[in-house]
Amino acid sequence: MQKNESSGSISLAVFPGTFDPFTAGHLDLVERVRRFCSEMRIVVFDNDAKTPVMPKDARVALISRAVEHLDNVTVDRGEGLLADYCVRHGVDVIVRGVRNAFQFEEESVMAELNKRLGRGVETMLVPASELRHVSSTLVREIARYGGDLGELVPDAIRDDIEKAYSV
Repeated sequence: MQKNESSGSISLAVFPGTFDPFTAGHLDLVERVRRFCSEMRIVVFDNDAKTPVMPKDARVALISRAVEHLDNVTVDRGEGLLADYCVRHGVDVIVRGVRNAFQFEEESVMAELNKRLGRGVETMLVPASELRHVSSTLVREIARYGGDLGELVPDAIRDDIEKAYSV
């Protein structure tokens, strides 16, 4: 784990998730945190506890379009354990958003586990902004029934999400 000592900034931060789908809340977190990083990488993983609607490659492509205006943000596919990914890629910090106290507790446990398995990689828990009500689960449900996704997803990918998640 190496940091850019001259500026105190983070060399590489990863924001992992299934992103099924990527929401305006996810984009807000990326836009706020990327200012502190030389590179911020959104890493799309599959989760055995979830069955994503969209294949991983499709999610990667959509997220890439949603963040193409951000010069230091990239998107990658993740396989296996997040801690292993961090070790392989020399990740400085894992970034996770939290919307409430319950998520804070869950993410704190995962942060400790990732630190142990990931050779000391730290996790930065970032509180949600005014978009704390936005979740992928909520977006999937609204899209499924043809509801207005309005400001719940990035404009650049709204049509694709509406098509992919509708009944």
